Parts: sequence; structure tokens; C-alpha cells
Amino acid sequence: MNPVNQPNGLELITYSKPNNYKWASVLFPLFLYICFVMKRALSFFIILLILSCTSEEAVVEEVSNDDVVESAINPSGTYNLTHGGQSRTYHYYQPLNLPENAPLVFVLHGYNANALDFMDWLPMKELAKEQGFAVVYPQGFADDTGRTHWNAALTISTVDDVGFLSALALHLQNTYKLNPARTFISGYSNGGFMSYEMIVQRPGIFKAAASIQGTMSLETWNNRSLAAPISILQLSGGLDRTVPIHGLLSTFGGWGGAPPILDIMEFWAELNQSDTQELTEIGDTKITKYSNSENDTEVWYYLLENLEHNIPRGEDYNVDAPSLIWEFFGSR
Repeated sequence: MNPVNQPNGLELITYSKPNNYKWASVLFPLFLYICFVMKRALSFFIILLILSCTSEEAVVEEVSNDDVVESAINPSGTYNLTHGGQSRTYHYYQPLNLPENAPLVFVLHGYNANALDFMDWLPMKELAKEQGFAVVYPQGFADDTGRTHWNAALTISTVDDVGFLSALALHLQNTYKLNPARTFISGYSNGGFMSYEMIVQRPGIFKAAASIQGTMSLETWNNRSLAAPISILQLSGGLDRTVPIHGLLSTFGGWGGAPPILDIMEFWAELNQSDTQELTEIGDTKITKYSNSENDTEVWYYLLENLEHNIPRGEDYNVDAPSLIWEFFGSR
């Protein structure tokens, strides 16, 4: 520290800078520059991450993963897809090392139900592992009464489920390289109604349909002229009072009004120009199969006479619904 004489008798005190101060004067600006660069890089990475999760047509967001063991190399999980301004949820399962061009099976829950729970009611995951196909359980949206549903041309809903399920099929086919020629739709009760609606409205999207305790709504039936030849599996219970085999009489909500199940089966058999009919009885189960030997379309009608509005799982019945569905689809 050295005093320097100044005018008016003041002294200016000066300090000699130590050597370590010189290093600090160099390192501190360098430290600030590194922090700036790292901040810019982090911002750029976040922007890239956001962009990678979006597209023009749909926004798909992963919510959870159903199989932690396979999560690093397998896309199985719960996702949201935005369609028509609505965020729609679906649960997707793909077995490990599934080859390209594998089949895709849609499974639709019943009225006022939940897709996550329905994965246990009509389980397809183990079959998918064994047989080599992907399976998706979409979630229905609320109708005008607030109950989850599928809008099979009903009068209690304006939800575009035909558009959503079509978009989801194309998204899964393109994203996971699944086979468009082996994409199938199935459902229970209201899900069965929707399966019929989809093959009438979008015959080019789904190549076969399976209805478990469902039927055609009045409007779907009235639009049957739009249908093209296609393979159909129908399973009905003789004691079902929710969707009786003789037809729903009430047209409330657009549910009823179509003819009895047997008449509907004969319509599809005629549309397919079926040339053979085979009848089989196993206990209380009556099986009618219509087929066309030229275009390989089939109509299978399983009537379980002692079944109510339930999903048969093979324990007390001659039929296990999940296995029957894949037996039908797997032969296409």
C-alpha cells in the first residue's frame, strides 16, 4: 500500500495487486461464459424434446409404462392421443421383439366402463406374447349423460369415435410398423356395437370384427348398405337381458331397433356370398359358421344358451372369449 500526494493535502491510497488476483481476473469471466453456454445448450435440448413429441395430426404423450422390465426397449404403456381437440387415452401392449408387419388387435370396453379395468376382464396380453401380435385398449369418452361409452351412431352422443379409432389405428400402424391388412377390432357389449359401426363406416381400416354380447345399433343397421364383405364373430348369451338375442325393442338413445342377432348374422353371410353353412353343438353352446370358399370370409355365431350378459372365460362354459377372439382373428 503506497500513499501518493494529492492536491489539497489529500492522499490517494493505492494497492499493489497480488499474483492470485491476476488469475481470478481471468478465470471468473471464463466461468461466466461456461455457465452461459451450458444454459443455452439446456434450452436447446428442451426445445428438441418438446418438438419430438408432437406432430401436425396428433399429439401423443406417454403417461406410464405397463411393463417396467421391457420399458427401455419396448413401447408398451399408457398414452394420450389428441384427436378433434380432445385428449384420448389408450393402453398399448407390444410383446418384446415383435417383428415388423405383426397383427394389431383393438379391444373395446363396455358402456360406463374403464379400459384399464377391462384389460383384466378381457385379457389379451398373454395371448399377444404367445401368438405375436400387438393389442390396444382405448378409453371411451363421456356421452351426454356423463357415462363413458362408444358412439355407435347413438343419439346420446356427438363424440367422433369413428374418427378417433381410425386415427389411432393408422397412428399405431405407422409408428410401430404393424400390418394394415391384419388390423382387427373387437369389443364387449357397447364395444361390440362400436365394432359393427367401425366395419360399416370404415371397412378399409379393420379387416375383421368380433362382438361379444353386442349387436348393431339402429343407425348402424340402417347404414348397412355401406358395408363391404368382411369376417364377423358374434358371441351371444341366451339369457342376456341387456342385449337380448331377439333384439332390443327400446330405441332410446339409439341402442335398439335392429333385428334379432340371427337375422344380423344372415345379413353378413349373404353380403359375404357365403356358400357353406356348418352347425355344431357342444353342450349348451350352438355354433353356426358361414363361409365363402372363394374370398375366405367367414361369419361365426356362438350362442351360449345359459349365458347372461357376461364374458365367458372357459371355467363354467365351453368357450374362453379371449382365446376365441384370437382363434378367429389369427386365421385371417
